This record gives sequence, C-alpha cells and structure tokens, in this order.
Amino acid sequence: MSEQPNWLEIDCAALQHNARVVQAAIGNTRTLWAVVKADAYGHGATRVVQALLQAGVAHFIVASLSEGIELREALEDQSFRVMALYPPTTHAEWRVAAEYNIESVIDSLESYRQGCAVAQSLKRALPVHLEIDTGMSRLGLSAEQIMPFLREFRPDAPLSWQSVYTHFACAESNPEFTREQLHLFLRIVEQLRAAGFPRTPLHAAASAGMLTTPESLLDAVRMGLLLYGITPIELNTHPMCQQLRPALSWRAKVLSVRTIPKGQSVSYGARWRAERPTRVATLGVGYADGYPIGLTNRASIALRGKLVPQIGRICMDMLMVDATDLPEVQVGDVATLIGRDGDAEVRVETLAHLLGTTPHELTTRLKPRTRRIDTAERQGR
Repeated sequence: MSEQPNWLEIDCAALQHNARVVQAAIGNTRTLWAVVKADAYGHGATRVVQALLQAGVAHFIVASLSEGIELREALEDQSFRVMALYPPTTHAEWRVAAEYNIESVIDSLESYRQGCAVAQSLKRALPVHLEIDTGMSRLGLSAEQIMPFLREFRPDAPLSWQSVYTHFACAESNPEFTREQLHLFLRIVEQLRAAGFPRTPLHAAASAGMLTTPESLLDAVRMGLLLYGITPIELNTHPMCQQLRPALSWRAKVLSVRTIPKGQSVSYGARWRAERPTRVATLGVGYADGYPIGLTNRASIALRGKLVPQIGRICMDMLMVDATDLPEVQVGDVATLIGRDGDAEVRVETLAHLLGTTPHELTTRLKPRTRRIDTAERQGR
C-alpha cells in the first residue's frame, strides 16, 4: 500500500507530559477528567485514552453515548470511567448507557424521571451527574428550575450521584462573568444540599477556567485543550502554557515542483499571481482533509526548516506554497502544516487566530481519511 500524501503524528509522550503538568497544577486532591469528545479533538480517542491511562488518568468525558460505546468496545482495559455530556432522551438510551457503564447527565426534571424509571426497571442504581445552567443556556437546570426539581427529588431514588457541575461561558475572556457564574453555582449547590441532596464532587472549570479563575477548581477539573498542548488563544502568555507540548503535528508530501513566470496565476479563481518567477510546490493535502479554504493566501507552512507562504486558492485535495527561496525543495519532501520542522513552527493557535475561530474547531475538522500515527512510528520509518 502506498504512503498517504498527508498524515497526522500524535505524540503520546507529550499527552502524558501534559497530563502530569495539569495534575500538578490542580493538585493531587482534585480529579482530572480528560475530555476526549470529537475523537479527542481530532487526535484519535482510542490512542489518547490509552496514553492517558498509562499516565494515571482514569476519568474521561465524551459528548455522546455512541462515542462512549466506541471507547468501551475499542479498549480491553475497562477500569476507566466515562461520562457522556449529552443527557439521554429516551428510556432506550438510558438502558444502553447502563449496559456500557457510561455515566449519564441529568439536566432536567424529565431526565431525572426517566433515569429513576429505568433504574427501577433494571433494579440497580445508575451513575449520574447533575448539570446546572449558570449562563450557557444550552443544558442544565436553571436557578428557576431548582425548586420544581427538589419537589420531586427523593434521596432514596435509585440513582448514584457522581457530581454536580456547571459550564462557564467565557472563562478565557471575561473572568468577572465567570466568577458570577461560579457564585451562582455554589449558591444553587447550597440550596440542593439544604434540601437533602448528597454531598457529591463539584466541578466547573475547564482549561480556560483553570488558568483564569483558580477559585473555580473545586473538586474536579474537566480538561480538554491543555491536555493536547493547545492554548486558548487569549491565554497564550500564561506561564503554565509554556510548560505544555503540542501533541499533534500535520505533515504532507510535496507532489510536484514547477517554476512559473512572473504574472502567471496559481489555482482556482486566479486569486494569486506571481510577482516574480516563482517555484511552486504542490502538497498532497486540501480542504477535504480538513485544511480550511479560508486560509487561502494567509497561512505559512514549514518546509525544510523554513516558513513559506501558502499561495493560490486551497483545493479539495491539494494546496500550493511559494518555494522560490528554497531551491533545494524537491518531490517527496515533507511539509508541516501544524507542528515543528527544525527552527520553523506552525501553531494551530496561529491558524485559528487568522480565521477568527478556536483551535479546537480546526483540530476537530481533521478528517478520518488522514491517517493518525504515533510520532515514534514516524521517526522509525
């Protein structure tokens, strides 16, 4: 089988290093929940969970029931815990979650009723987490819904409460509002406990909250971006971020090198024209692999240890770079779209900033057809 024209390299040692840095930062008395939804932010969930298990992480968060099932079926080690953020919406979904030992979210009075009913029919307690809405307005019991919930709540219901949590809306950019959310959350927790709700672990902070609002660490921290060595764009100067190592690199082979005259266009739409005789190197990667077309004529790509500009509209399966100042470039060379090549580095945060988006939107765009390999495997070729 021929080698793919582009691939992702996942540095499992970097993942483990980042997990240790984060755990040291939050302290050993707090639990680290690793967020591995969306195929571990595009890194490959099975590989990431295996690596983090070896680093001592035992708690994982996915988005959906199907993501949790995939993890359970892919890994022999079943000692880890899995929490799915989507609340089950039917009795059938509750039963499947129970079958695969996936911890469910209760975010409404109706989901509480469903969970109780299924647990009674199965004759065993189901592990659940209670979500509180403090300002995201997407899932969770709002402050106004707490009393109706408590009127139906029964301490002896067949549910095993694992935590109570909330989600910050803008921890990376608005610490004041984040603290307002935190204070509201803690007031609601007091209200719950006064009515007989059990004293379960509390969590509110994710990556940004941990960096900007230390008082939000509570009993556990949900960690996504920082585990992958990616920094929330607004917080890239935070001292802790300097200790982290990006776990993902994206490489692509040079398929063709040609010289075009001054004035000649490159790619669809003729949106780039040569201002001098130009060596154009074509790479085997495009927007079908997840490289955004919005980076057209804006991004830099590392090639032979130097940064070169991307030129011409990005195609479905190819993109071009200006290699004029690198006369040694030839077919078969490897370019780096994300990651380090010698002294040159392309950060996913930089590309996200160019697009006005978040780094994890870019990494979750990475398509399954782009093979993921361990960094060690690539180095051994």
